[in-house]
Amino acid sequence: MKFARLEERVCRDEGFRPNPYLDTVEVATIGYGTTRILGEAVSLNTPVMSESIARQILRQDLFMACLDAQDLFIRFDEMDSVRQEVLVNMAYNMGKSRLAGFKLMLAAAKTLDYIGMAAQMRDSKWFEQVGQRGLRLYYAMQSGTW
Repeated sequence: MKFARLEERVCRDEGFRPNPYLDTVEVATIGYGTTRILGEAVSLNTPVMSESIARQILRQDLFMACLDAQDLFIRFDEMDSVRQEVLVNMAYNMGKSRLAGFKLMLAAAKTLDYIGMAAQMRDSKWFEQVGQRGLRLYYAMQSGTW
């Protein structure tokens, strides 16, 4: 997996906001989509965050998302880097517990059925919520290219 490319894509997908805000599902968020800082939930009273601090938190959270994706998708290490990045991007965006709810996608992953995995991504509430990000990740999962 190309971590630097993953980081840049997630930065673009999330966008940077120095002030706390409510995301599309009404969760308090700051920086590059951060919802927790040192285990504490972000609130609308969370102080303004610099972009350099936001990047540090993003890198830590992406590392955890990598571990989550590896844990959920038993053949993760057999996948090409693009598809690994898709799964980590999704784990970062929605968290391990929500991604674990993609039962049919997890089943398709056991046979490395990328078309099936992509279909399950597209047939989800998440896909409707994330706009162009979902479409980009869907096509990357299908094709293995960006």
